[in-house]
Amino acid sequence: MTHALNRRQLIKGAALTAGAIALIRGGLTPTPAAAQGEMPAGTVVSFAKAGVTFHTYVSPAQTVNVTSHVIELGDQLLVVDATMLPPTAAEVAALIASTGKPVHTAYVSHEHPDHWGGVSTLADLAFRTLPGIREGLRAEATRGDFPTPTSLLTGTDLELGTTEIGGVAVEFRAYDNAEAPQTIVAVLPEQKVAVVQDLVYNGVYFAPGVDRQNWIATLKTLRDDPSFETLLVGHGLPTSRGELDTAIAYLEVFDAAWNAGDTPDAVKQVMMDAYPGYDGAFLLSLIEPYWDK
Repeated sequence: MTHALNRRQLIKGAALTAGAIALIRGGLTPTPAAAQGEMPAGTVVSFAKAGVTFHTYVSPAQTVNVTSHVIELGDQLLVVDATMLPPTAAEVAALIASTGKPVHTAYVSHEHPDHWGGVSTLADLAFRTLPGIREGLRAEATRGDFPTPTSLLTGTDLELGTTEIGGVAVEFRAYDNAEAPQTIVAVLPEQKVAVVQDLVYNGVYFAPGVDRQNWIATLKTLRDDPSFETLLVGHGLPTSRGELDTAIAYLEVFDAAWNAGDTPDAVKQVMMDAYPGYDGAFLLSLIEPYWDK
């Protein structure tokens, strides 16, 4: 069954509890980012693989632990997503500046505003995306709830396929009708790293998604793909490919609970009972506006 998705507006003011820190894998070293005004600091997690340095910025709980990734490819950078609000985007800007390297490519992975709301703060970057993603976010992006992401709305399209940035191979892919209508994934095959964004949430409750059965099928395809071992996700800290099995199992439980449940509250209770250690219970409140029974 396809479930119509519209997380826009609902994501504003969300509170996602921190706690994914326990899922940090060996070799990852988190350090606090600089706090911006009253906004608590985000976290920067950095690690290196096969000559490439990866930095993941994880925003604080008030902004749903959304991520932005700054990847050092030779003497150039790849930037994925802009986070949601000016304070968190400013921390991403500081992270970019700290590398001392220019940005070769910056892109927004999908249409949800927690990933593009900070684009205007990163005014020096021309964010790319796919035409379908751009059109999916255009109405909200021009409504005034967030600063207008001009470079994203008027920028060039991201080209899918394999390219080289700073001498490093990067493959850009697109997956349809999973957590969002369309999601860009970047794979670095030599480093065995995939930037999957909201196809996987790490240690937090998932949003309901566009089509959970297709989402599950997409994750199974990724699970069978040998080109990566490490995942950079859209909410929470970097993790291993084993998180794909965890996400598949979660979505299977979620879909069964949805189909059997009489009310959104009943589905929410099933998920909280099944995953008592997960954080971000706010995201389960999204069940009600998605409810189609």
